[in-house]
Amino acid sequence: MSQPSWPARASLAALLGAVTLAGPTSGTAPAAAPDPGPGEARPRLSARADALYREVARATARYEAARRETAAQRTAVKSARRALGRGQRRLAALRTRLGGIARSQYRYGAWSAGARMALTRTPDALLEQLRAERQARHALAGLLASARGAERRLERQRARTRAELRRLETGTRLRAAARTAVERRLALAREARGAAPVREPKGGCPHGDPPKRRPKPGAARAPRWTAPVAPRDYELSAGYASAGARWSQGHTGQDFAVESGTPVRAVGAGRVWATGCGDGFGNQVVIRHPDGYYTQYAHLSEIQTERGRRVRAGERIGLSGDTGNSTGPHLHFEARVTPYLGSEVAPEPWLRERGVEL
Repeated sequence: MSQPSWPARASLAALLGAVTLAGPTSGTAPAAAPDPGPGEARPRLSARADALYREVARATARYEAARRETAAQRTAVKSARRALGRGQRRLAALRTRLGGIARSQYRYGAWSAGARMALTRTPDALLEQLRAERQARHALAGLLASARGAERRLERQRARTRAELRRLETGTRLRAAARTAVERRLALAREARGAAPVREPKGGCPHGDPPKRRPKPGAARAPRWTAPVAPRDYELSAGYASAGARWSQGHTGQDFAVESGTPVRAVGAGRVWATGCGDGFGNQVVIRHPDGYYTQYAHLSEIQTERGRRVRAGERIGLSGDTGNSTGPHLHFEARVTPYLGSEVAPEPWLRERGVEL
């Protein structure tokens, strides 16, 4: 499924309707391609809030660019370190061979010509010995030249490795600065809009028991990343940044058309950052992953985890449903730079980078 370009979602203000409009509805019939409903249409925002969300979009793009550059720099540093290790091993082997030749020369090279003639049985044997010594001297000269060349190459490789490390440090700082910019601008935008954080109301949200963690004997090792629902259970419907009558400037995530009650899984290991209900996303779970990204799972019929719980990739965290602003059973999935709406990135490429094809 092709993804729209970044400019197609230049203003993330269009994405905020999902948390402002009508309360939850319910349904049980499966929908092959659920319509997201008016809750994901753009609400009326002030000019300041709209401008701030545009800045968030640009800051998120800079963060993603810095992240990709940092990943490439880490790969370059690893490659440079491997090359440095190979050079050090080659130089050590050359020095070992040179040491052996030097010891041999020290042991046998001090004999005078007269002593050699006296100790050699025949002139032919002496000539053969002299020829062998000449070849050894040539070999020694070649080894010395190789060692000097290896030392020069090793020094150049050390310089390249130091340069790659400096670039990695710079990229890491830029990435941190870009993330801080996203967080600050998003906080200002949320303040201007009056958006509330994800939370559970006083009466609580529909919760079920978390799954028991009892691995079956001989069970395959859990993957590091996975799709939020099993491949046999879903069809992709509304994609990220999709245009349509219900979105003025783009859809905020990827929708999975599933029947109500389909198990919803954490796409990767992490900690449950929040659970909530009562807004446009209905029953929802937000997970923070070790790489600093967050994922959101919305419109659930039941939440089967709790805030602060550590989860593994593929662990069930709820059941799909039709709560919040939805016109049919489906899972709304988002990947975000922060836990808040407005900092989302394209989910399909994000999962693909982690080895998950939808």
